[in-house]
Amino acid sequence: MSDPERPDDDLITEPLTPEAGDGEVVVKDPPAAAMRLTPDAADISAIRMLDAADKARKPKP
Repeated sequence: MSDPERPDDDLITEPLTPEAGDGEVVVKDPPAAAMRLTPDAADISAIRMLDAADKARKPKP
């Protein structure tokens, strides 16, 4: 259990920034191992991933 007085160094508080590629979604800022996100960062990251996935599926103009 975490100590509420000491923030976790490995807890991600900012949402991820995925980008749509040609038929793929690229996330450049995840750590190499499992991620621990705050609930807010996880919510926003999920929305951004869905948006990037939608853009990646669409053909480029």
